[in-house]
Amino acid sequence: MPLPVFCVIFRLEPANEKTEGPLARHRPQKHAAPLPRPEPRRPEAAATEPFLIKEFTYSLEGRYGKVRLGDWLSLKPGALEVISGDSGFAGLDPRRVVFFDSETTGLAGGTGTVAFMLGFGFFSDLAFQVRIFVLLDLDREADFLEAVARFLAEGNFSAAVTYNGKAFDFPLLETRYILKRQRFPLQGLPHLDFLFPARTIWRNTFDSRKLGFLGEMLLGLSREDDVDGSDIPALYFSFLRSRAFSLIEPVVEHNAMDLVGLAAVVLLGVLYLDDYSLTGDGGEIFGLGRLCERAGLLEKAEAFYKVAREASARDDVCTLATRRLSILLKKKKFFSEALELWQQLAASRDPQAQRELSVHFEHRERDFALALSYVEKAIAGGGLTPARQQEMEKRLQRLQRKIAKLEEKEE
Repeated sequence: MPLPVFCVIFRLEPANEKTEGPLARHRPQKHAAPLPRPEPRRPEAAATEPFLIKEFTYSLEGRYGKVRLGDWLSLKPGALEVISGDSGFAGLDPRRVVFFDSETTGLAGGTGTVAFMLGFGFFSDLAFQVRIFVLLDLDREADFLEAVARFLAEGNFSAAVTYNGKAFDFPLLETRYILKRQRFPLQGLPHLDFLFPARTIWRNTFDSRKLGFLGEMLLGLSREDDVDGSDIPALYFSFLRSRAFSLIEPVVEHNAMDLVGLAAVVLLGVLYLDDYSLTGDGGEIFGLGRLCERAGLLEKAEAFYKVAREASARDDVCTLATRRLSILLKKKKFFSEALELWQQLAASRDPQAQRELSVHFEHRERDFALALSYVEKAIAGGGLTPARQQEMEKRLQRLQRKIAKLEEKEE
């Protein structure tokens, strides 16, 4: 793809062509004798260029935990529909997706925040490629954004994948483009913000769902030497003053690592849906059930809940799966199967199950005394929300009245 004549292109080669190790940094060549240290100065070319481009290439054979990066190319059209919860991904070719991440001058958003680094990852037939645009002159932001727009137009991408992009990256970029009287090129495309599926899948497995943390735990992507996100704005402003690229080189590597990590963790989530044996924890299987339930795939959700309930060694996951499974059975009007699950949960003093049992025995079996006993247990056990407490107290009074009427008739 032809690049603008006013850009400066740098490429970082992998540390080892045969392995996917940490991103390599440029190192000065060794000399026989120390050379005199030159006075720092701003390169003449850099003073007039609005941006530079950094490129990284990742082998499709590279493995990240249980993921082989090249398996993305084997995904079938529509493979992202369930995990995205968006019908816009139905029939969409995953190979035409672009992964997007930005680095900014602040986290507050608004017109005073500038996205000075825009990173894009995409699959070709030979590799996973990352292209990162870095703004060199804040007064030339329009040229910078135009170059990004040309790149995206030539890439002909049909969907975007981000991590927290719906809340931060997209609104910010839409604002920056509007201020320059341009249109954000990714606006209007199907958008998978993987933060939300990640929260669902790993909510009951990990305390954190930050992308870097998931990359380390699931993919083996170590971030020990990674730059702290809170330091990025200061590093960028220092770079603008000194033109010392070494100041923002770690930020570029951070952005590239986020993109390859995002591609790999999304791929892992998609593969989980086809083969839950890849998961390492019952909480993940339960999370897959929640994803399918939200997508309307109730049969598949039921299957995941059954596996999580039967195979998980964790009591909390077993309880969650049993509860959701009972709800699905109730929706299907399989009340006898749901009743068995409610009774199991109620034996552990689950107030939600006690409520369901009170409803079942009051309205389906007309056993008011048994329904009343479950209401009393739920109230006595505590743990009810104020709204649920009020509901159960009303149910208690209603059942007491019904029982009193029956006793009057018997007399």
